[in-house]
Amino acid sequence: MSFFSEHLLLIVYFILSNHNFVNGGRTEWTIEKTASFWKEHGRLSIEEALKRRENTKIAKNVILFLGDGMGMSTVTAGRIRKGQLRGELGEDFITEMEQFAHLGLAKTYNIDHQTPDSAATATAYLCGIKAQLGTLGLDGRAKRANCSSSHGTHITSILNWAQQLGNKVGIVTTARITHATPAAAYAHAPERNWEGYDTQFFGDNEVRQGCLDIAHQLVLHSPPIDIVFGGGRRFFFPSTTRDVENSTLFNSRADNKSLIDEYWRGRFIWNKTEMNKIDLGSSTPILGLFDRDHLQYESDRIEKGKDEPSLSEMTTFAIEHFSKTNQGFFLLIEGGKIDHGHHETRPRYALDEFVEFDTTIGKAIQLLKEKGIFNDTLLVVTADHSHVFTFGAYSSRGSNILGLSSLERYNVSDIDKLPINIIAYGNGPNFQAPRNATYLYSLDTNSTRYLAPTALPMKSETHGGEDVPVYAHGPWSHLFIGTMEQSTIAHKMAYAACWGDYINRDGCPSKTATPSISNVICSKSSFILTEILILFFYYIYFCAHVIK
Repeated sequence: MSFFSEHLLLIVYFILSNHNFVNGGRTEWTIEKTASFWKEHGRLSIEEALKRRENTKIAKNVILFLGDGMGMSTVTAGRIRKGQLRGELGEDFITEMEQFAHLGLAKTYNIDHQTPDSAATATAYLCGIKAQLGTLGLDGRAKRANCSSSHGTHITSILNWAQQLGNKVGIVTTARITHATPAAAYAHAPERNWEGYDTQFFGDNEVRQGCLDIAHQLVLHSPPIDIVFGGGRRFFFPSTTRDVENSTLFNSRADNKSLIDEYWRGRFIWNKTEMNKIDLGSSTPILGLFDRDHLQYESDRIEKGKDEPSLSEMTTFAIEHFSKTNQGFFLLIEGGKIDHGHHETRPRYALDEFVEFDTTIGKAIQLLKEKGIFNDTLLVVTADHSHVFTFGAYSSRGSNILGLSSLERYNVSDIDKLPINIIAYGNGPNFQAPRNATYLYSLDTNSTRYLAPTALPMKSETHGGEDVPVYAHGPWSHLFIGTMEQSTIAHKMAYAACWGDYINRDGCPSKTATPSISNVICSKSSFILTEILILFFYYIYFCAHVIK
């Protein structure tokens, strides 16, 4: 191919694709055979990088998108899955989060465990303190499931820091609202399973020692959290009552308390229809519990047609609602069921949850731009931990990421001459999956019921221990680069917004709201020091005159 022909082909490709080369999204790879394609790709990539400028504005709003269990292998496989759902090859597709300006890696270990859980990691990225596995909203002195050890170890979260200064705050999740990730934003518990007074994990013994279950802590949170959307209704109603949606199932509280009726100071809803009727911008706190347990997988929600909002619908509501108030806000948005799909070794579920999570990010960005608040908003996307999820097998370009490998030279194992699954797990329930032609050729790997093969036996697949990505965009997003401790994420978000310990950092305006006691103690405010000195000298003057 001549030099002229190569460049003509590049120009045609650019016009037809309607976006630059850096953004990818190809349906075939013929164009990639030419050296000029990759040279131009490299040049445009550099140009794009050179356009980036450090944004040192104060972040009026902060949104933390948390993909539970979203390790790097999930991001890569999810990228391919999302591209292939659009009819593309997939590998060169660019997700919403990957278009953010800055990228770093977070170390996820807990102080007592090499491979972490979601409770202690949530404590790290929400409270800025690393802790022991299984504990929530407590520092490292608290021992798991030990109530007495938790007294005096309570720590606050970025949700508290934002709320102290009069900002709106919200939590949106596809998991139970009392589950590990959301709970770390408002609760203090040495055991993540103390979600409700169910007597299985939490009961009279814990109450006598001075602890409260997580659901109870949520409804007592003061001031109330403005938006709380998720699942887990059963922990809020007595076990003698039936679920409002499914009367064949009972609720879980064994203390005969109806937390919503007795303690919640706001509006309670349990379906999408009710959510859509709410007047946007109202000051009344909203608690939406849209399922008795965790919310449905996105694939099942669509198939069953439940009156249950998707992650993107809940997020859209929250941003629309807060944007009407003209106040700053903090939002925690969790794609909680990426993790669940991996634990079950069901890759279709896990990757489709990733797709919905990434789509939610894109819709949030679009809405922030429409509201004129995008440039004032710090967006952070990260994960709490990874999973022992992998894909490979030398599969050919554009191979169905959920399927069997189609190798360029052969498409079977060079040992048993049978097909190779692209996706596999390091451990999990499908240990020693059959290796015979009848079984392998009968598999529907696109099905949500399909279990990927695993190397080691476990009833539930485990987390992985490697670092996780941190994508950031907006004010002070350049702080989120390099390899970092996961706990620094909370500090960097607070620094960007002038919240918490950073209320009086250089560049922050004076705040009208009264800071917390901890903030006052930690503050370097010269104003407070001046007041103390004035009082001291007044005392000396007073004593001198009294003596006379």
